[in-house]
Amino acid sequence: MLGAVTEVFGRTVDVLIVAGGLCCVWAGCWALLRPRRPPEPIQGPVWVVRTWGLGFVLLGISLVVETVNLMAGGEPGRVADVSRWIAGPLVVGSILAALVARWRGRRRTRAVNERRQ
Repeated sequence: MLGAVTEVFGRTVDVLIVAGGLCCVWAGCWALLRPRRPPEPIQGPVWVVRTWGLGFVLLGISLVVETVNLMAGGEPGRVADVSRWIAGPLVVGSILAALVARWRGRRRTRAVNERRQ
């Protein structure tokens, strides 16, 4: 009985991970195709939004491929690991670049407002 419950829980988590991966791909494609109207979490220059989108597409694909492979009884593959090593820095780097761009914009706005007074 406990083994069946554990298996159902494990499959449910796998399905949720696949759904999350597909959501990552969707958000990444949205950012790649509409960089001037990106999802709320990432705002900044167009190149930052596109980099974030590419990273999220790669991250989502690696999550889906790895999870489906494991659900089918396969071994963890190198392709998913490589794409995570590429997607991770793209996503984190673009978030940092967006934060720097926001900070510079606020600083520039504050300086302009101080000159006007």
